Amino acid sequence: MSRSRPSKSRLGEGRGGTMTVQSTEGRRTAAVPLYARIDVIGGAAIILLAIAIWLGATELDAGALSRIGSGALPKGLAVILFVAGLAILLKGLLQSNEAAERFYVAVRPTAIVVASIVLFGVFIRGADFGFLSTPQLGLMVVGPITVFVAGNATPEMNVRQLIVLSFGLTAAMLLVFMDLLSVTIPVLPRFIQDPLTLSMGIDTLVRVGYAAYGVLAAVLYVIFFGWPELRRD
Repeated sequence: MSRSRPSKSRLGEGRGGTMTVQSTEGRRTAAVPLYARIDVIGGAAIILLAIAIWLGATELDAGALSRIGSGALPKGLAVILFVAGLAILLKGLLQSNEAAERFYVAVRPTAIVVASIVLFGVFIRGADFGFLSTPQLGLMVVGPITVFVAGNATPEMNVRQLIVLSFGLTAAMLLVFMDLLSVTIPVLPRFIQDPLTLSMGIDTLVRVGYAAYGVLAAVLYVIFFGWPELRRD
């Protein structure tokens, strides 16, 4: 009996396949410089933000465990951000070239997020720049606007979800920061907040505010998402 020999085409395919595999395995991912790694840049940015928050809160009293002062929250946040940023920075410095990702600037999302931060900082208490001044809007006004603007940074943005999230997060901020932690933050525009504070007190005003926004977020969620599902059933 004669043994069958592999055809030339098969041999060619085998050699070609072997050469292809070897050439693919031989390729090396281009090394990403340390300064261009996304984890290095992100970690450094978080560390700088933590330092800025700490320096901005140096004049605020942190208080004690029995009485938390207005400086406790920003200083605690600064420490958490610093530790997290340091961990991300070290990860970026020590990771292999295969795991490293290059940092690319997304102009539109970055501009939207920066604009929302500036909007919050300029209008929460009001600001005076000499040639230009902005009014105090308070957290109940500028909070939902800031969340809505920042949410537009993602292309998967859903207007209805953003509206519900805007009022829900603002209610949570009023509850946690102002009621539980007693952080002094303007609630409403000054011309509205001053007379209401005199008539009902700031604590009652804050509680009415987050209760109203919580109920509003729940009602909007039912209208936008719950009611259509019920009609389908």
